[in-house]
Amino acid sequence: MREWRKTHPLKGEARLRMNARAYLHVYVKRGKVARLPCEVCGRSPAEGHHADYSRPLDVRWLCREHHRAAHS
Repeated sequence: MREWRKTHPLKGEARLRMNARAYLHVYVKRGKVARLPCEVCGRSPAEGHHADYSRPLDVRWLCREHHRAAHS
């Protein structure tokens, strides 16, 4: 994928989404942002949901089921 991405770079919104996810991942890994249980049902593990990709650390923690519902 790394080699393919060199000749097929992401543009626009896709690039912004990728950067926001990577930025959040680094902060979670370093312990600067805590991964919380789902805001709706309290299940763990939860996924970070970005309402605004220009604010990568402003996330809602949702389980897989509620995260999918948020996108539909």
